[in-house]
Amino acid sequence: MKKLSLLVISLIIPISAYSQFDKKFSLNLSPGIFKTFGKKLTDYTGPLQFPNYKPGFAGDLGLQFKLGNHFSIVTEVGLMFTNGWNYKTQDKSDWLHWIIEDTTTHQVLSEGEDHFNMRNFSVCVKPKYYLLKDKKWNPYLFVGISLNWTKCKYEDNQWQAKKDLGVLPPDDPGPFNDYLHKNFGLGFNPGLGIEFSPKERFYFYAEVGYYSINLKDENFLAGPQWVENFNAIIFQAGMRFNFIRLKEL
Repeated sequence: MKKLSLLVISLIIPISAYSQFDKKFSLNLSPGIFKTFGKKLTDYTGPLQFPNYKPGFAGDLGLQFKLGNHFSIVTEVGLMFTNGWNYKTQDKSDWLHWIIEDTTTHQVLSEGEDHFNMRNFSVCVKPKYYLLKDKKWNPYLFVGISLNWTKCKYEDNQWQAKKDLGVLPPDDPGPFNDYLHKNFGLGFNPGLGIEFSPKERFYFYAEVGYYSINLKDENFLAGPQWVENFNAIIFQAGMRFNFIRLKEL
């Protein structure tokens, strides 16, 4: 965390100094949604982890530094999270749903769902290029480079229910999660958007982008055949507020 903080400071300070020549910078806030995608399963592994996460929340908070009439740089912190995971088949609509039955009477002893969530925290530098000059409606392109801390938590509620019912075998080793637990890696986020300025200091924008995170092979505990990367489509709508003008050096 200390190294990450130093990196953020080292990125912001030189950009802040350079932005004084253009006399303004702004605060950006953009909530939105994301959905992971990719190959959902293989014949060898079964369902893969990341493409099967349900849609989740994405939000960014950052500073935008204007470097010219067309070019700006954004430094921001971001959060992406989803509390759901599921792989559906024709005969099973909820992969994490389970039922424990009595082996003799087939009476249902317990029923429920396991829980599998994902959190991603990021620090990003995002150059933006505006296609027009001083227009109320202004489309733009961006390419973000980020550092990402990804954490995934799997709760084996079926194992806990079996333990409470006393039906676990005597040599049961306990719940085991062989999915990826955590990862620290680089991310890549290109996209496009459009910005609307009803007043001089307020801007509203919407953007869509592709978000990719490099996941390290060694973090996939189940083996190399499970290795994948994080890929998602992200949509955000936000507000930019030009809150201060700096004097020219």
